[in-house]
Amino acid sequence: MSRPMETLSTVNSFLRTILSFVVVGALGVGSWFGYNVYNENEITQATLLKKDAELAEATADLKSKEEELVTKRQMIADQDVAISDLNDDVRQKQQQIERLNTAIALLKVDHRLAMITVLDQITDPETGVARTSIAFTEVNEQGEQIDSQRQFEIDGDVVYVDYWVVKFEDRYIEQSDLLRATSLCLFRRIFGERQEPRSGFILDEVGSRPNAYARGSEISDFEQQIWEDF
Repeated sequence: MSRPMETLSTVNSFLRTILSFVVVGALGVGSWFGYNVYNENEITQATLLKKDAELAEATADLKSKEEELVTKRQMIADQDVAISDLNDDVRQKQQQIERLNTAIALLKVDHRLAMITVLDQITDPETGVARTSIAFTEVNEQGEQIDSQRQFEIDGDVVYVDYWVVKFEDRYIEQSDLLRATSLCLFRRIFGERQEPRSGFILDEVGSRPNAYARGSEISDFEQQIWEDF
């Protein structure tokens, strides 16, 4: 009976040894797993903290950029307003220059001259009324032609030239209003003594600037309005 008992004791001892190894191994594995989990949690926490810091920095940078963008947009808006004001000022200055140039040009013309040349004349034998062919040519102070010559046939041997003179009240001159400190002269019609004035020939076209006031310059919108007002 002793030998079986010894064998059983040996087996039990062997099993206890194996069980001890299993328990120790399990504890070791558990410890290793717990260590890794702990370290992993520590690493994850550190990573999260780092990401949070990076996010906070990025958010602060974005906010700064947004504030900078708002500032620049306001600067652009202010500059647009300033540019608009400057453009308005430039337009006003251009209008003033245009007005002064027009006034100076009109002041240089204080009278108009024209030559009327008789080209031919015939008398109707039945009525005894003369019919006269004439040439009308506007000239400057030196007698030089400044407009194209125009020819007309009128009834009679006396020629009439109808004209308009625009004069301004003295108060405009006293106020140094250059545009109204001079007078303007328009050749209206030319006709013969045997004709009604309304049937005469138009000389200065309505709304157009006479060549006497042109002097080689281009007409501005402002001056064009002046002549159209007539």
